[in-house]
Amino acid sequence: MRVTRAAALGAALLVGCGTASTGGSGGPSETPLPTVEASPTVEASPTGAMSLVEAPATGDLPPGDYYLDLPAYPARIEFAVPEGWWHFWSGSTRETSDANAILVNSEDTGAANGSAWGLAFTVADEVRVDPCDSNAGSMDSSVTDSAATLAEAFSSWPGIQATGSEDVTVGGYAGRSVEITPDEGVCDEPVLFTTPAGYEFGPIFSSSEPTANQFMFLDVEGSVLIIWMNDFPGTTTFEVEGGASPDPQAHVADQDQLHEIFESIVIQPR
Repeated sequence: MRVTRAAALGAALLVGCGTASTGGSGGPSETPLPTVEASPTVEASPTGAMSLVEAPATGDLPPGDYYLDLPAYPARIEFAVPEGWWHFWSGSTRETSDANAILVNSEDTGAANGSAWGLAFTVADEVRVDPCDSNAGSMDSSVTDSAATLAEAFSSWPGIQATGSEDVTVGGYAGRSVEITPDEGVCDEPVLFTTPAGYEFGPIFSSSEPTANQFMFLDVEGSVLIIWMNDFPGTTTFEVEGGASPDPQAHVADQDQLHEIFESIVIQPR
C-alpha cells in the first residue's frame, strides 16, 4: 500500500488545523486520493535539484535532489530524498505551504494512514503558552525573533520535558537545538505553535521509548527556520492508530536514511 495524500493528516504534524491541506490533511476519515501510477517529469534547476512543489503530488517521490524555494521560508532549502519517502505539505496549495515534511512510507509497519515519521521544514508565528490548552493564549511575539528565544520558549511548557539545548549549525546557518518528550499528564494532541498560514504544528511521539522529537531553530536572513525530526526507532502513535502493531524497532533502518536527508541539507540565501 502506498501512503496517499489524504491518508496523512496527522501524518506529519497536524493536530486538527482548520486550514486543511491537500498534501496531508483531511484525516483517515476522508476518502484517500488515488495514487499516481506514472511520475511526471520534474524539471531540474541549474544546481541539478528538482522543485519539490512540482514533484508528483501522490505516492513516493522519485529519489534525487530536491529544493524548496517558497515565500514562507527565509531562504532556499536543498536536500536529497532516498527511495521510499513522500511529501506532506500544509495549506491549500504546495506553493503557499509553510510546513513541508519528507515522511517515510508506512507500508512496512502496516499503518493504513501514513507514518508521521521523518523530517519537516516550517516557521513559527504564535507559540502556545500551554500546548494542551488553547484558551491559555500565545506567548509574546518576541519569542520567535531568534533561535535562542524560540529554544527557550520550547523549554517552558507544562506536560512536556525539554532537554539537549545546544548550539547547532545546519546547512551553513547557526542556531539552537532542543528535544522534547511527553511528561506525565500531557494531552493526546498538543499544539506547540501555529505557522503564519495558521497551520497547527504538534509533535508526533513514539509508541515506545525513546520518544523524543528534535527541533533545530536556525537564524536565517533575519528569520528563524525550524527543522523538525522524530528520530526514534519505534512506531509512531499515529501508525498504531492506523493499524500498525507497536514495534520499538520499526524504523531502525529508516533512521540511517533520515540522517542522510538531514546531512544533505543546504540552505542558500536568495
